[in-house]
Parts: sequence; structure tokens; C-alpha cells
Amino acid sequence: MLGLLSLALVGCGDFLEIKPRDIVTEDNFWNEKTDVDQMVAGCYASMQSDEFIRRCIVWGELRSENIYPGSQVQDNEDLFQALRENLLTTNSYCKWNIFYEVINKCNTIIRNAPLVSEKDPSYRSSDVQATIAEMTAIRSLCYFYLIRAVDEVPFTRDAVTQEDEVQYQPASSFDYVLGEIIKDLEAVKPYALDHHASIDKRTDGVGQTYNSNCNRITRPAINAMLADMYLWQGNYDKSIESAEAVIEAKRKDYERDYSRQTSLTFSAPQLLTAPHGLIVPMYQATQNNAANVADAIFGVGNSFESIFELSFNYSSSSTNYVQSTAVATLYGSFPSSGGNGGSGLLAANPNIVADVYNGTNSFFANNYDTRYYTSFQPVDQNYGEGYVRKFVASNFILEPRVQSNIQFNSFEGSAFSHHADYDRNWIFYRLSDVMLLEAEAYLMKATDDDTEENAALIEKAFDLIYLVNSRSVTDRTKYLVPTSSTATNRGSLMQTLRKERNAELMFEGKHFFDLVRYARFDGNTDILRNTVTSKISSGGTGLFPSMPYLFWPYAKEEVQVNPYLVQKSIYGAGKTTYDINE
Repeated sequence: MLGLLSLALVGCGDFLEIKPRDIVTEDNFWNEKTDVDQMVAGCYASMQSDEFIRRCIVWGELRSENIYPGSQVQDNEDLFQALRENLLTTNSYCKWNIFYEVINKCNTIIRNAPLVSEKDPSYRSSDVQATIAEMTAIRSLCYFYLIRAVDEVPFTRDAVTQEDEVQYQPASSFDYVLGEIIKDLEAVKPYALDHHASIDKRTDGVGQTYNSNCNRITRPAINAMLADMYLWQGNYDKSIESAEAVIEAKRKDYERDYSRQTSLTFSAPQLLTAPHGLIVPMYQATQNNAANVADAIFGVGNSFESIFELSFNYSSSSTNYVQSTAVATLYGSFPSSGGNGGSGLLAANPNIVADVYNGTNSFFANNYDTRYYTSFQPVDQNYGEGYVRKFVASNFILEPRVQSNIQFNSFEGSAFSHHADYDRNWIFYRLSDVMLLEAEAYLMKATDDDTEENAALIEKAFDLIYLVNSRSVTDRTKYLVPTSSTATNRGSLMQTLRKERNAELMFEGKHFFDLVRYARFDGNTDILRNTVTSKISSGGTGLFPSMPYLFWPYAKEEVQVNPYLVQKSIYGAGKTTYDINE
């Protein structure tokens, strides 16, 4: 909490070109709208930081079966031991300072924005409400990350701008914090903007400006968060309602920007139709343009399907350009001379790399699924190692190659390219993610009883899964079949859904959190022990014997500083060294 006191902020993104003041105090600040704008930019800048994005990856992905030790990870003790499920209270990834720093900035803006409107007539009450909605959403997102990673955490809405304002808090329960941030989001949602003013004028191939609105919180972003949070809460009707609001917003965007085009290029979203009638505008991969989906979402970035992502897009005219060094370090980067480069500290699990090539299809359903070829780059012809390429590559090129059990070439130098600027955006929510959250809510709402009501719920879930799957599969004969037992049986379709979420969102900081949610639903850690521990060949003392092992310990220094924070019992007083054989 001692790191929450600074008000000297750095601007962020393309939406503001306001240079931070060298010295900022409560007395000479908070006088006009630009002061608020600068503080809002500072929140996004903190989220762009290496420290913040690293935890999005490590907390949300590293402990899943997707991630394997990469190049020289043994030189990074914290990552290496976390991969072996040896979590110490001295591990740097236990530290949550950066998240509470962002939370405090949000709280400070929420407290002071109304005061600025009294001094600056140009800062209208509606502007104040929109600002408060935006900051409340960012604060809620930070708390959502914290409880999913750590479980019980201190919760406050109070701003701290001076040292004597620091009030240490005991940890509040997962369910309490979740309930509070949901209430906060529902309260501010009516005042959030549907769209921010478009600034970047790049086009998507049919003359439309790309989705610069996804770089800041909007009402669809809040609905995406609520769809996720309500699912964790077990409020499935509200999760579905929130997800539907996101999909409807995308339909309106499509109607406004694309419906009157006489011919849409392959790079534009299409109206895709599912077997039971669901229609959603999405990108689609084809045999001739197999990399289209990945190029739009992860290559160019700020795609039509994006809901909220942090922009690292390079601009030579931008003085606020920030490199995505966390992704470059953890997932890999390209040398300045070009080419496909090497691994970061983390790599793809070899079982995933060999999945389609060997015909096991445990992660991807068939060899026409383009996500298999765009999520990582196999290192050798034996498919024994793979470098993560999501959030690393700026261009994906898949050439047909019907040999060696694969359909597309992902080896050659042309398969991926990069500008060596480490400028790929980090995505928090996108359309397919929300669709799969909604599908899960339908299946959780349904039962195994043979009734018309359950059949209808299963059909709705199937349509959502079908669209997400089929838009990345280039052979129509490989699409999911709506009349199969897998599609009509709740339990079987749930397994399909879970496999689909991993295939779609692999390496996006989602999968371990998904596993934690599944474990909470099941009331046990079987799913973790059956999947994640298979990658740990030796060592590892916490192989998820019980639910508390799903979460990180409190950092040693936090327990020392905060008298109300008690270390979790499974970590005792806080183990700080490893046994020689671990």
C-alpha cells in the first residue's frame, strides 16, 4: 500500500497528447478538465506497464497446462519455481502493488472529478459521470484480477494521496469483493460512453476506420466484464443478459459501418449464421485467407471484434509510445534484423505443439483449425517445441500445405513477421470470449433432464460455440455437427466448450482463471490435477491437493506491513527457501 501515494503520472495511448507536469500536488492540480484527462491517461499508462501485463500473463496463464519452460527460464527463479508449483511468499509475482496503484488512481479521480466540474464549466456533469464510470470499471477490473489470482484481498474505495491517509485493511472474501464490484459496475453502466471519439483513421479494407474505441472503457466493455463476473458469481441469467448486450452492440456497429457496403473484402467482418438461427458479425477464415482472423485481431489490432484492449501500436509521431516489454520477455521477441526469432522465458507446452501433427487433437479438434497454426510457431519438424506468437507477431501468413498431417505451413520465415517494436496490443475482452462466456452460462443454467427448456438452452449454447469454432476452421465438413450426441448432451457439450475456450483464448491470460472457475463450480481440484500437473515431471510440492492451492500466497512484505493481513494457512508463516531437491 505504500506504493499508492504518487500522483506524478505518465500519459498513455493515442487518445491524449497531454504532457504530465513535473510536480503535481493537491493544491495546484484538479482545476480543469485537462487535469482529469491527464489522470485518466495515467491509469491506462500504469496498466501498460511491464509489471501490470506480466501479472496478467503469469496469474492468468502460467500455471495452466498451456505454458512450458522457455529459453533460459531457469535463470529466473520466480518463474521457474512457479512453473513447478513451488510458490513462495518471496516470489515477486505475489506482489500486487501495481494493481493497487491503478486502483488508487481510479479512486483519486472518482473523488476529485466532481470538484473540477465546479471550477471548469466545460467539464459538464455528464462528462463527470462518464469519467467516474470509466474509472470505476478499471478499478473493478483490477479487483477482479486480484481475487482470481489471490482470493481474499483488501478492498477499499477510498483514495490515498498523502501518507497519513493510509488505512490498512483486512482481506475481504472473494465473494464479497466480487459482489461489490458487480454492484459498482451496474451503478455506473448507464453513464458510460458507448463510443469515444475516433482518432486513428487507419482503415480495415473496406474504407471503415478501425476500432479505436476498444482502447478505452465503454459500456460494451463494462457489459463484457459483467458477463464474466456474473458467471463467476453463478448468476447465469445476468451473465447471459450482459453478454447479449455486447453482441447487440456489435450488431449495431456492423449495421452502421458495414451493412451498406456492396461488397465486403475478406478482411471485413461477415454476418455468420449458426444452425439454430443465431447471427453474429465476426471475421472468418477461409482456405485462401486462412490467417484472416489472427491478422485482424492480433496483427493489426483494434479489430472489429475487440471490446477492450491496451494499445501499444507504434506511431513515430507519438511521444507517449510504450513498448510491450512484458510480452517480449515472457513470450518472445524478434531480432531487429527480422525473421522469426526465438522463445521468451515461457513457451508452448510440447503436447500442444504436437497435438494436430500427431493426430491426438486434445487441444484442437482437427488440422483445419487455423488457431493451431497462429497461436505458436513450431521450432522443428518434429513438433517438439513451440514459441508463442500471439501478441508477438504483427503479421500471420498461412499457406496451404497438405502434407505431414497439417493443412497450413507455419515453419517458413513468411509465416510470421514483426517490426521489432514490441507493439502488439494486449487484449482483455473480445467478442468470441464473451460469446463463450454466454454459452457457459446457458449450460450451467441447464440440467441433465430431458426437457424442452433444457434442449433450448443447449441449442443456444451450441450456436455460440459453433460460430466461434467454425469461423476459424477452413473446411466446412469439419464444423461441429448440431445433431451429434456431443451437441445435444449437456455434459458432452460442456467439455466441447471448455476445449473451445482454450483453443480460442490460448496464451491470452485466461486459461488458468477458467480452470479456477471450473474448480469452484465442481467444488474440487480434480480438473487441475488431471491437466496442469501432467506438465510437472519432477518437483512441485503443491499439486493442487485442495482449493486454497489454486491461489497465490500474500507477499511476505505485505504481511509484514499490514497488521490486518494474515498469511494463508497452507503457506504457514511464509516459506522463503526451497529444499535442495525441489
